[in-house]
Amino acid sequence: MKKILQYFRPKYIKRQLFEKFKDWRSKFSCFVVHRRIFVLITTIIITIIAGVFITRIKINSDLASYLPESDPVISVLNYIGKEYEGNYLAIIALQTENIFNKATINRIDQLTSDLQTLKGIASVTSLTNVIDIKKSEDGIEIGNLIDRSNPLFTDLDDDDTLVQEELKKLKHNVFSKERLKGQLVSEDAKVTLIVCRLVEGVDQAKAATRIKETVENTGLEENVRYGGMPFQVLDIMEFILKDLWFLVPLICLLMVIALGFSFRSMRGIVLPLSAVLITVIWTFGIMSILNFTLTVVSDIIPVILIAIGSAYSIHVISKCDEENHSVHKADHKHREEKTCKALSGVSTPVLLAAITTIAGFVSFAFGSYLTAIKEFGIFSGLGVLFAFIVSVTFVPAMLQFFYHRERVNNTPAQQNKNSSKINKNAFGVFMNKFSTFILKNAKAVLIIAVIACMAACFGIPRIERKAEIIGYFNPKSNIRKTEAMMDKQFGGSIPIQILVRGDIQDPSVLTKMKQMEHYLETEGEVNNLLSIADLIEEANDVMGEGKQVPDSKAKVGNLFFLLEGEEIMNQLINQDKSEAIIQGTVPSGQSTRQRVLTRNIDHFIRDANSESVAFLQAGPLLAIQHLDESLLHSQIVSLVLAMVLICICVVLLLRSFIAGLIGLIPIGFTLIIVFGFMGFARIPLDIATVLVGSIAIGTGIDYTIHFINRFKNERKSGKNMVDALSITMQTTGKAILINVMTVTLGFSVLVFANLIPLQRFGMLVAITTLGSGLGAMTVLPAIILLAKMNFANKEVS
Repeated sequence: MKKILQYFRPKYIKRQLFEKFKDWRSKFSCFVVHRRIFVLITTIIITIIAGVFITRIKINSDLASYLPESDPVISVLNYIGKEYEGNYLAIIALQTENIFNKATINRIDQLTSDLQTLKGIASVTSLTNVIDIKKSEDGIEIGNLIDRSNPLFTDLDDDDTLVQEELKKLKHNVFSKERLKGQLVSEDAKVTLIVCRLVEGVDQAKAATRIKETVENTGLEENVRYGGMPFQVLDIMEFILKDLWFLVPLICLLMVIALGFSFRSMRGIVLPLSAVLITVIWTFGIMSILNFTLTVVSDIIPVILIAIGSAYSIHVISKCDEENHSVHKADHKHREEKTCKALSGVSTPVLLAAITTIAGFVSFAFGSYLTAIKEFGIFSGLGVLFAFIVSVTFVPAMLQFFYHRERVNNTPAQQNKNSSKINKNAFGVFMNKFSTFILKNAKAVLIIAVIACMAACFGIPRIERKAEIIGYFNPKSNIRKTEAMMDKQFGGSIPIQILVRGDIQDPSVLTKMKQMEHYLETEGEVNNLLSIADLIEEANDVMGEGKQVPDSKAKVGNLFFLLEGEEIMNQLINQDKSEAIIQGTVPSGQSTRQRVLTRNIDHFIRDANSESVAFLQAGPLLAIQHLDESLLHSQIVSLVLAMVLICICVVLLLRSFIAGLIGLIPIGFTLIIVFGFMGFARIPLDIATVLVGSIAIGTGIDYTIHFINRFKNERKSGKNMVDALSITMQTTGKAILINVMTVTLGFSVLVFANLIPLQRFGMLVAITTLGSGLGAMTVLPAIILLAKMNFANKEVS
């Protein structure tokens, strides 16, 4: 009975499962090596199919769309867009010495007419069609600012007296109206705006492209600038494409240099590079097949997969080279056996590294509020899985063909020479001296690490958040210069909206709307305010009763009757007059102040709401601020989730709770240093840098896993702790340093990206990679040595 029960004991079950895993791993390794032709053909077919689908992938550079549609802010934003002719403004700024000349007026009129016919444009407002409320013989006249019968639209010369008189009248009329001066025409009369309101749900980049093409075909003599979020979205999309075409070849070139320096062999260059390129094609192919789009965040997936995915191939090649260094070229059978053994041995630590890296990326899928970051986590994790598959199938299969081309002398003297080659070259000498130094100065290493962490802690509270789109562009870029001009002369281009619910024909409701506008003006940042209450006041003034809301509902109703049918009414009030919009703009590039502004508006609204009227803050500005707030939430949740998931993975996979905790120490050290650096260097938390923490955990733990796994094997073979650590640092440590160098160089190419957040991201991940690698090679062995950690009693795979 006891013999039967022993088969159900956890230790027995664990041992049996472990033996089955070893058997399966061995069979898999032999299959890959012996059936390499099948493996290569299968890989090529899958790659070709995925490559075909890549051409169909689309780009989404609209940051507001990265918030989930279920978000209350997005729900209201979409509602307003559908009910009030869109949320987003594409702005064309025409600049000349004097806007008020006949030729410019006619070109503006022609461009306005052309733009109104474009798909995706809800309305166009310019100097020639903006609403004008003026006195007439019958009392009041409402129409365009410039009537079609105006002499400015005739064949009269510019110098004609009648034309000059009309231009003077037009200028006086414009500068006498608050909703035109400084809003549609600059106060120096050198710049005028043509404002295109986009249909809700339209592709902003495509609409902006159509607008640009129309403007260019008009043949304007004026200097043209483009502003507003649609043009920012278009520029981001173009930058994403440029980055993909420029950065991917650049990182491949740097990898060639780094791998060539490290391996000094063709296989050490070609195989890792081929493996990561196959991985990128597979990942983007799946994205296209599943109808996912490229975003500002997923734009960096190729760089991540090339930089991180190369690690698995590097470790596989290093282990196979280590096993095959003395095998003769003609001894194919022995070489295949050695490769099977090497692949069987290295596949486990590579699998562990892949699992923990995937866990780091998966933390974004569950821990982030933003859909773009969720998708980034899912496909980055999927890409890492593909990188692992390719590294243990395609790479060893191809490796056999490279081995068959090598010339190796099998004499005993040559074998001894090859056996010591690793330790005789410059890299080997350096690693030997490095390991000796670290192990002799273990206490000093830990003291320096602790001091560095304590110093970095003072920088962490200084980290700021920034989600402003304009901050993504270089200060010298055209879009940045245009927005600076818009901020200075027109009060900004970022829309802000207040949704008003109540009986809009009630004078008391209109009065409260004006009170809301007065409050917004006191905040200082809100400009270009316009609502139906403003038009009612202006009409009432023309009627001779002063610029104020009429004192009776009947009078308000009469003025509404006069305004009925005007295009602008669809943007300000709904059909049954139970809702209205107060709209305005704010300057760009003031995220901290905008955060305070939206919070203050909410406080004012809570006090202003009553039974008769209810205000609700909305608009793209609030969406951007909600995006900003979600960054901190995403950072904290994804970091904690990544730490927990990876700790669990390491504990289960290395079968040691102590190993799991120790594995996180170098990562924790690196994270504190990096976040401290962000604070001191004033690098903000944005949609790209928010990814750094979890990526650092997921990739940095790889080095710890490889180090501990090799150390366990050396201790199990009977070596003492110092010798085991020394050999580990000289063998696995070499692969770690090669990987650190390639990954650091890989992410460093992002400093050449067009978007500033990606530049910061590349720099920070390069620093975290360097810190994680050095931590695994310095802090980790120092802790193991001083704490006398002994993993030899654990089963080693």
